This record gives sequence, structure tokens and C-alpha cells, in this order.
Amino acid sequence: MVGLGVVVVSAFGLLFAGPVQAAGAEPEAKAVAAASNCKPGKIEVMRQIPGGNGEIVYKVTCGDYKEMYVLVQCRQRLCTLLR
Repeated sequence: MVGLGVVVVSAFGLLFAGPVQAAGAEPEAKAVAAASNCKPGKIEVMRQIPGGNGEIVYKVTCGDYKEMYVLVQCRQRLCTLLR
């Protein structure tokens, strides 16, 4: 089942609710980065915990700069900006 994502801004940061699987959340992570004023470039997995309550932490590079990046954590159907 595929649904549409919803962007929510809270006091704790930016959240992205959408169709996230344990091994395919790159588009959602890029959407969170773009909403955080970061033009998404290269994306890589920093940490992955498999399972029913799995989690993935992505490092999304901003543009062509290696030094500028954001970390996005995705758990089940929710991606959150960490840094």
C-alpha cells in the first residue's frame, strides 16, 4: 500500500510521515533534508537496525559540499531530522 507523505513541523524538529520501509526510505530522507533547507546530494546509510521496529539513520550531503550534511533517522513510517 502506497500513501502520500505529510510534512509536519513541531517543536522537536521536522517530521515526515510517509510510506517508509526498513530498506527503502531514501526518498523520504531526501524530502526531510530538502525541507530543512538542504539541497539533497549523496545519501548514505550510517546505521541500520533491521526488524519489525527497525531504524535507519541516513547521512544526506547538502549539494556538492562534503562538510555540509544532515542526519535523518527513519523508524517505520516516520523520518526525523537529527542534525
